[in-house]
Amino acid sequence: MSGPRRALSHLRPGYSLLEVMVVVAILGIAVTLSGPSVSSMIAGQQARQVVRGLVTEVSAIRAEAFIESRSVPSDAIQARLLDKTPEGWRLETGQEIMVSPSGYCTPGRIIVESPGGRRWNLQVSEGACAIERGAQF
Repeated sequence: MSGPRRALSHLRPGYSLLEVMVVVAILGIAVTLSGPSVSSMIAGQQARQVVRGLVTEVSAIRAEAFIESRSVPSDAIQARLLDKTPEGWRLETGQEIMVSPSGYCTPGRIIVESPGGRRWNLQVSEGACAIERGAQF
């Protein structure tokens, strides 16, 4: 072999140090920019999980009241909901929610606060104990 072919045959395939450094820098910038959005996504997912757990617990309380033919007073409902609330989260009931032996529920409000201070207003409807998420504040 002679000439340019011989010169090109000695080149090794691969990436130069400069190319690798540019790729690593771009990846570093991408990770830095996506960090806050990932952490807020995780916090939002945890909040949805807590709210779903409370909704499920209210439904379970109503079903137990109906099956056992007994009323469930407000303080017992709040105690059960507090047991289902993760450590660091706060729970307030704006109005006394009670469940009768027939499963009928008085209307009320549950306010859930995350450790970061985000709050959710859950409205408990009269009758079926359906819970609607109100505004986040």
